[in-house]
Amino acid sequence: MAYTQTLPWFKRLYLALKSDRKFFLMCLPGIVWLLLFAYLPMPGILLAFQRVSLATNNFFHNLVQPVRWVGLDNFMAYFQSPDFWNTTRNTLLYNITFIILGTCGAIFVAISASELWNKRAAKFFQTVMIFPAFLSWVIVSYLLFSLLDPQFGVINGILTGWGLDPVNWYGNRQAWPVILPLLNLWKGVGIGSIYYFAAITGIDTEIYESAQLDGVSRFKQILYITLPLLKPTIVVLTILGLGGIIRTDFGLFFVVTQQMGGGALYETVSTIDVYTYTLLMRSGRISLSAAVGLYQSVVGLATIIGVNMIVRKLDRDSAIF
Repeated sequence: MAYTQTLPWFKRLYLALKSDRKFFLMCLPGIVWLLLFAYLPMPGILLAFQRVSLATNNFFHNLVQPVRWVGLDNFMAYFQSPDFWNTTRNTLLYNITFIILGTCGAIFVAISASELWNKRAAKFFQTVMIFPAFLSWVIVSYLLFSLLDPQFGVINGILTGWGLDPVNWYGNRQAWPVILPLLNLWKGVGIGSIYYFAAITGIDTEIYESAQLDGVSRFKQILYITLPLLKPTIVVLTILGLGGIIRTDFGLFFVVTQQMGGGALYETVSTIDVYTYTLLMRSGRISLSAAVGLYQSVVGLATIIGVNMIVRKLDRDSAIF
């Protein structure tokens, strides 16, 4: 060990790759993905401080024309636009709702699976809960449309059968703040429960046996043993969730809503990601879109650091770093 510390860094890297080559080969797909989609596009951050638009110039013209630096003008254009408050409000409120419902739902599913003594039943239960996560939002959008179609949807068929008027769900703004969180919960609760289920299986069984000998009911064991011991996992996953609080799943808000109900749902379901896409596709303002994306990244990073600092002061062991 002392000998290798005196070697140049590239030789130490070579020896590390040689000794742990199987581990690095296993990590290689993830490393390549990270380099291609996280680090390679980073020079594009400069576009946020320039004026580049596909609406007035073609791609090759933008390559040869002199760079026009505009400082923070793109950020100010977004902050002063009427869409800033609406998109930021929708993004934050939806994500807060998703985090709360997702955490509670995942813990409930994990505890329910752990309480099943029949292993086959537990595996079947977990498989059923995880399956929706493998469905794309395109498939989910068609499934939902079969339920909410104004003319032939199942729900409107039930309503007319009861003598009620059919509802134009894709034009009803009040319905989607309920529909979207329920869809997100249905699709993600199974995957989220895996983390908590793993944490539950790691709890020492002797703690539960001692509680049973003392006559503690199963409900109180969950309340006073399981939930407190899940606290570190809950805190870490919540911090990671808050790191993406300024981002949303584009497929959920754009595809599932049938492209926002033809514009009728724009005010209700327009998040920052949807706004960036529509801005780029309609006006071709690459620089403004890049500025909005950089704003999301900076706010997400600041949120993770801020929340972790608070958690570190309250409970140092539960903090990420």
